[in-house]
Amino acid sequence: MNKQPEITEQTKRNIIDAFWKILKKKRLDKITVKEIADVAGYNRSTFYAYFTSVSDILEQEENILLNYIHDNASKILFPHLIKGLRPKASDLYFFTKSEHLKILLSENGDPKFKGKLKKTIVPIAFNAFNLPKDNIHAEYLCEFCFSAVISTIIHWYENQEIEIDELFDILWTMVTKGVLFEYKKLI
Repeated sequence: MNKQPEITEQTKRNIIDAFWKILKKKRLDKITVKEIADVAGYNRSTFYAYFTSVSDILEQEENILLNYIHDNASKILFPHLIKGLRPKASDLYFFTKSEHLKILLSENGDPKFKGKLKKTIVPIAFNAFNLPKDNIHAEYLCEFCFSAVISTIIHWYENQEIEIDELFDILWTMVTKGVLFEYKKLI
């Protein structure tokens, strides 16, 4: 495998792309190694040269995505929120990685992914806002914000009736001014 690193990397990329292509259309628990290998144009032994199972490819891809989200939230989202500045929607993880997030958060995706995402983002919020880690009120506040934002983003992924900037305007207002402020604008 190490003799031709460009080919090795392209083969791995093809297998990963096949996985995402299938996951977009089919539930995770129904995907097989054979199916991924077939769609990628390889045999199962080629798949096993890179991954041990469907769960392995999922875990590796989720870890890459969660690391990216951690960095993005730490360096862009929360520093802007703390300063009261609005980051550009196109710079945020839910837009830049929307293709994979949309799949993972869909009915076909990993049912545990939302929890993994929460475990990635909530500690960043606690640190960014210097919230006490043992404060039950802070936990409820973070739970409410995370759930509201993620549910809204999932709704947008599923429907996309508005542009990303309009979605972000709504989210920004709800997070910085509250839901009731956004409701009053509709009356």
